Amino acid sequence: MQFEVLISLTLVAVPAVANWAPWNSTSQHVCLRYEPEVVAVTGVLTRKVFPGPPNYESIQQGDQEETGFYLEPSSPVCMMGSRNPAKDDNGPIAEVRLIQLVLDSVGYARLRPHLGQQITLRGQLFAAFTGHHHAPLLLAVRPRPFP
Repeated sequence: MQFEVLISLTLVAVPAVANWAPWNSTSQHVCLRYEPEVVAVTGVLTRKVFPGPPNYESIQQGDQEETGFYLEPSSPVCMMGSRNPAKDDNGPIAEVRLIQLVLDSVGYARLRPHLGQQITLRGQLFAAFTGHHHAPLLLAVRPRPFP
């Protein structure tokens, strides 16, 4: 199954934050918006294991393993702050190099053959807010076909 989508990471022009220090550098940053906007992100699909309950510190010391799929973007992305002031957790973020994927069992099954490959996924981004979130951003992946 093909997951490539012909959408560039340069989806959003960000003149409002272009002079803000974290995004004002010589490296190429792509600033995206949080949910409800649908964005596309290209990167390498990886599987990672992190410590979970009860302490979220060490699997060797008895914490449960939390295994998930992650996307390592081809170039660091940045996030514009949420347009919804009630969502304080969705603030601006710079230099995002790891995105945790939110998938159901069908999504895991579809993506598993693509581990280690570069793919483009579409979905809605939100900021980490629990101990189960092991990356600064999470992408609720939209299944194909894409609208």
